Amino acid sequence: MSASEAWIGQRIAAARACVGMSQRDLAASSGLSQSTIHRIEAGERPAALIELSLIADACGVLVDHLRGTESIRGEVCYAGCTDTAGTEGLYDYLVYTLGLARRLDDIGIPEAA
Repeated sequence: MSASEAWIGQRIAAARACVGMSQRDLAASSGLSQSTIHRIEAGERPAALIELSLIADACGVLVDHLRGTESIRGEVCYAGCTDTAGTEGLYDYLVYTLGLARRLDDIGIPEAA
């Protein structure tokens, strides 16, 4: 077990807990077996990209979040004429939409004309 595998496993467990899912619930939502999810969360084996994608979709997060890279957050620059809460909401929305666009690119769904 590598430190990276264990760390990703912890992030998966945290994402699953945030949405109130058990490993069994995540297995049903993702199509993976509960034992596979357990081994990934325990860091006993690495997760394939397709498995990370299925888990991320089931938990409502991006694969970047599970990997801990979240590079999109560093790329977002914005300006707004809103209060602090509005600006934070705008920032979160931009991160979400850019992450979604990147995800669609990754799985090969073309941009609409």
